[in-house]
Amino acid sequence: MPSKTATSASVQSSNPRFLWNEIVRWTFEACILRKEGKEGAVAVLLQERLPALIRTWSSRCGLAPAACKEQLTSLFSRVQESVELGFMQRRLIVEEICARFAQQPSGSRLPDVSGAVGLRRRVPIGDVSDMLDALAEAEFETMGEAILPVRRATMVPPSLYAEEPADTRMALSA
Repeated sequence: MPSKTATSASVQSSNPRFLWNEIVRWTFEACILRKEGKEGAVAVLLQERLPALIRTWSSRCGLAPAACKEQLTSLFSRVQESVELGFMQRRLIVEEICARFAQQPSGSRLPDVSGAVGLRRRVPIGDVSDMLDALAEAEFETMGEAILPVRRATMVPPSLYAEEPADTRMALSA
């Protein structure tokens, strides 16, 4: 994650498009981190980075407060859907790859998932059956990450970013 100086520079921008794109970027990052079970990093984004960006964007975008809230709510829903879809697609791809590896001669192997594996969900300590299920899920996700990293399988839809005005794009290409 960038330093506080980078955060402060982002918030200092007076360009609402830049601020919106930063909100999109960090919202997407927060959703991916949450799916990866990295709640500490999510908390930093949700408590420190995003509120400042949202306040600054809201004050500079020229929209009414209700319109800002509606646009942000829509963004959050679309990003959550996009990340969920990316994880589902990745799971299907990983399952297909695993199935194909299983059909290969014994010389082909799936990536090794030995080492520490973190559970992605909370499980009561006394629920052994649920604990084993959660461990199997975590091992599958770890193997999936070795086969197809989530950041390659899940991308921010370009339609969520604010476009630069046509005159800016023309000046850049000239």
